[in-house]
Amino acid sequence: MTIQPEFSLRAASAGTDHLQVWRPILTSSLETLRMLAGATEREFLQIGARMQEIHQQAFDLSGTAQQLVEVASGERLQSLIHRLREILSEMDKYLGQAQSLSETSCATLNSVGDLLKEVGTPLLGVKRMCKHLYILEVSIKIESTHIGEMGGEFINLAIDIKKLSQLIKEKVNAILELRALLTTSINKNNFHIKTVKAQQDAKAETTLGNTSESLAELEEVKGHFSRLGSLISTISIENTGNISTIVQSMQFHDIYRQQVEHVVEAIEGLLPAFAALQTSDAPTEDNQCQTLIGMVGDVCELQQAQLQFASSELYSAVVAIVRNLQLIGSKQKQMAKDIFEQTGTLDASGTSFIDEVSSQMTSLAALLGSCADSNAEVAGIMRNVTGTVGEITGFVTDIEGIGRDIMQIALNARIKAASTGREGASLSVLAEEIGQLSNEAVDCTDLITKTLAEIDSTTHQLSAEVNSSEENLTVRLTGMKDELVSILSVLDKMGDELLALLSQVKNQVAFLSSEIETLTGGIDVHERTKALADAVLISLKKIFSEARQLHPASEAFKEDLRLMAKRYTMESERRIHESIASRHGVGPAKVQAKTTVPPVNDTEFGDNVDLF
Repeated sequence: MTIQPEFSLRAASAGTDHLQVWRPILTSSLETLRMLAGATEREFLQIGARMQEIHQQAFDLSGTAQQLVEVASGERLQSLIHRLREILSEMDKYLGQAQSLSETSCATLNSVGDLLKEVGTPLLGVKRMCKHLYILEVSIKIESTHIGEMGGEFINLAIDIKKLSQLIKEKVNAILELRALLTTSINKNNFHIKTVKAQQDAKAETTLGNTSESLAELEEVKGHFSRLGSLISTISIENTGNISTIVQSMQFHDIYRQQVEHVVEAIEGLLPAFAALQTSDAPTEDNQCQTLIGMVGDVCELQQAQLQFASSELYSAVVAIVRNLQLIGSKQKQMAKDIFEQTGTLDASGTSFIDEVSSQMTSLAALLGSCADSNAEVAGIMRNVTGTVGEITGFVTDIEGIGRDIMQIALNARIKAASTGREGASLSVLAEEIGQLSNEAVDCTDLITKTLAEIDSTTHQLSAEVNSSEENLTVRLTGMKDELVSILSVLDKMGDELLALLSQVKNQVAFLSSEIETLTGGIDVHERTKALADAVLISLKKIFSEARQLHPASEAFKEDLRLMAKRYTMESERRIHESIASRHGVGPAKVQAKTTVPPVNDTEFGDNVDLF
């Protein structure tokens, strides 16, 4: 169809008007695009520098956390726990022995008390003998008056018997007094030993239970820290992944800058055509105007898509940087939280689970020391019992000797009485009775001596056991105390080291979090660049829309789209180009094997197409 001259002039005039409007818009857009191409470099360099610092801080924090885990769950702590359990077992054994010895001591004291009661009956027999001797002594004096001069010798015998019976009486009284004192002492000490034993048993049960629980808690905490080591390793790996994502995102800055520069070059390629149109002759102005409108539409359509993609990719990359930085910070905070949850309540003296073990083991050592003191006390009681029994035995031996002396006197009296004839018959009977009483006294002392010997044997045997136990326990306790002091000193140092590392972790987390928050809070380059790019995109879209209304896409442009899509080196850019080609109904060109790449068309896009 032939275009009427009036219509053609109106179209040319409208096209010229649009071109006059588009030129300042494109010029202004170029200024914005040039600013976009250079504005982000400095900020991304600053982000990169800060990223190096944050990466180092995160690495240092992971190192501190691993060091803390090693202190709280390493082989050194495991060996200490193992040795503490061995000491606990040994202490339990010695406590059992001490408790058994206390029970034996109580039983022995009860037995001694019962044996002392048995001594009472023969002692009363000896005491009654003393009374009979006193009566016989008086009878001898009376009968001796009937035999004249020979009676004087019997009176002397009677006086000797009286002295000896008095001496026996004193010995018996001394024995009775010692027996009463010893009985009182046994009852008192027996009650004391039972009371102390009951207290020690209760305390031992509580202390052993608490100590075992503390060691179990320490092992549980060690297990938690061992698992924390795996968690920290996982977090470190995840941080590495986050940092890798950040580094990849940082690379979009260069791609973005190049893409914006390509958009600038493409739009700049239109400016000479605008200038040529202004200086051209009137006859050619219509064709040049239509050609330029087509070129503007083609360039704006393609560069709008490229700028849209570049802006979107940069925005997503910066969002990814911020998100991954925040993930690093939150993971480090969670790691620190998990660590602090395992250490229990902290105070100025150290960590609770180490302090508790130290406290319980110290209490157990003190309890064992108390048992050693109790053993020493029992040994002292047994020595006192043995000493008192020895004194009683000495008195009994004296009585036995006196009894034999009286028997000798009685024998002499019978001999003398026999020599007096019938007058001394009564004296002979008295002398024989005295001899019989003396025999009974000796029999009584034999019973007492046997009983005392049994007491002496029992107390000596127990004293030997107590002394041996006391000696062994004292020696072993001294060794265990020294070893405990050494172990608890190491635990205290580990507690101090743990506190220092916890404080370091806390400070590192706080600093790292602050750095990340400061950095992420200051990153707004994606928002600013997006706002600037959106303004340019609005302009390009408006120009593209108006241009396409005046001049639809030419077949040459469509063919260029089909051919140029093969020369893209970046998949994303190829997809953009193919999307535009598809919008115009152009399918992708088939790539033939072993074909050469055709030369770049001398179009308005120039070499920019290769860069995309």
